[in-house]
Amino acid sequence: MRCLVVLIIICFKCNIVECLSTGRGSLDLNIKSTSEQYELVANQPLLMQIEAMETGIIIKVANLSTSITFIIFQIHSQRLTLTLSLTNTYNYESTVKGNNIGLIYRVATPGSAAMVYLNNTHNATVDVLLAAFTYTANDPIPGGCSLEFPQEEAPYLKLQYSHVLTTVDFQLANLGISKDCEDSVTKNSLEYDIYLYFLKQNELGAEEYFSSLIKLLSIDSIQKFGRKIHSLHHSEKTSLAFSSYPRKGAAYAVIVRDTTLKTSAAYVPILSYSCDVIEGSTNSCADIGDVVGTVVTFLIGLLGLFMCFFGHRFFKTEMFFVGFLAMLAVSLPLFELGTQLSNEDVIVTGILLGVLSGMIWILVWVCLGIPVVSLLLTGGVLGYLFASLIFFTPFGSLDSLRNGVSYSMVFMSIILFLTAFLLPLNKLLSIAATSLVGSYSFTVSIDQFTRGSLSYIVLNSIRHGYNHFVEAFVYTPFQTNEIVLSVVWGILSISGAVFQVYRERNRPPFPPPPYRTWRTYVQATRELENSSDEESHGYNSLFQIMLLR
Repeated sequence: MRCLVVLIIICFKCNIVECLSTGRGSLDLNIKSTSEQYELVANQPLLMQIEAMETGIIIKVANLSTSITFIIFQIHSQRLTLTLSLTNTYNYESTVKGNNIGLIYRVATPGSAAMVYLNNTHNATVDVLLAAFTYTANDPIPGGCSLEFPQEEAPYLKLQYSHVLTTVDFQLANLGISKDCEDSVTKNSLEYDIYLYFLKQNELGAEEYFSSLIKLLSIDSIQKFGRKIHSLHHSEKTSLAFSSYPRKGAAYAVIVRDTTLKTSAAYVPILSYSCDVIEGSTNSCADIGDVVGTVVTFLIGLLGLFMCFFGHRFFKTEMFFVGFLAMLAVSLPLFELGTQLSNEDVIVTGILLGVLSGMIWILVWVCLGIPVVSLLLTGGVLGYLFASLIFFTPFGSLDSLRNGVSYSMVFMSIILFLTAFLLPLNKLLSIAATSLVGSYSFTVSIDQFTRGSLSYIVLNSIRHGYNHFVEAFVYTPFQTNEIVLSVVWGILSISGAVFQVYRERNRPPFPPPPYRTWRTYVQATRELENSSDEESHGYNSLFQIMLLR
């Protein structure tokens, strides 16, 4: 009875309609209902804070032109999800929840005010970016032909990510004067431009988050700051895959164009770090990287620096180095895809196999002693790095290469061509491989600590062994950090090559084959022993003859 009285008193103090604003008949006594109202200026973003447990907030746009037929309201929050609805009853079909969300408000009476409702159901104050962009009847309606999202008109994007792939989905648009979505005029008139924008590296703060999103709200700013990735037609899939880069923020935007009327409209942009910015969460950005991987990268970097300047001189070490790297590149994706091992276990297993592979390749040189045979793997490793570098450029983003067969053929052709071209110049191949691959290994060890992107030159090639990665748009952030490290890599490569050429100018092209050297030594020792035995036998016979006399 006492609980019932308390419940009646609380509901009396609150507005009972707002308490039931979820539309599901539930009553949350921790959520305070308000009649807070904020008025936006059309087409101008607004940064503000929403208090903890604050619901029923009205977002309003007034003083609209009579030519405005629909408005896209959008809300952006970095850390916590918010709920946006067209009605104060929060019906499922008119409500959306997320970090980068939006809804289309149809203006029923020309010039009348438009409003939506916002909820913060978290026990924390939330920084939000609000915006309302207006469109006329001639403009296409983003997400106006929604088939998979709950709303009939869904102007927002959906995003899913893993440490390898980020998938962005959106719904097809409709013409401003709404028509049947299956109408051929609607299908043939609309095209979609996909844009990508990278945030400043390692900037996970709210200021960079919101300033980046502001650049992708309007059509003009999207075209100015965003990088156009692809254009879609109605017959293509509206689910797009991109390469993920944990801790490196990437914002995605879509512009739909009416090619007949020459008008356009922007979807609600979405932003992801490929990790969770909330500390302590399952996939927290603070947990990116592990001790084992960092230590291994550092040790490989030190070995790479040694190989850059002394690789050809210490030929057996070179054989171990290329055997180790080749097995590491092959084993990492295989074990991560085909097993349930943790990340650290995959790295440790790959290292053990790499060490074994390096020792086996040393034995190939020791037993055969043929430079051309031993340098086949060296040429392959150099070709792999060169092919990865080519695909790291815009060349790798060509639509014709987003196919498993095409990608594999071009990639392998580059490796084989480079190996076949340099193999006759075997000494040059050895010096070029050790200087380029060794300096890259050292540069990547620095890149690991600065959280740059140069390591993805090779990692993106390894990732092509993952499911569906070959279909992804592979664009990598290349900013100040990468420019500086690229210069360092270039200087080290040239310096290492020049030093080795100068050092080896008066030496034989290759060291003597170990097995043949050992055989020569054994034969010489046996001949020396035989000659010693014959000489000793001759002296003994002479001594016996003298005794008989």
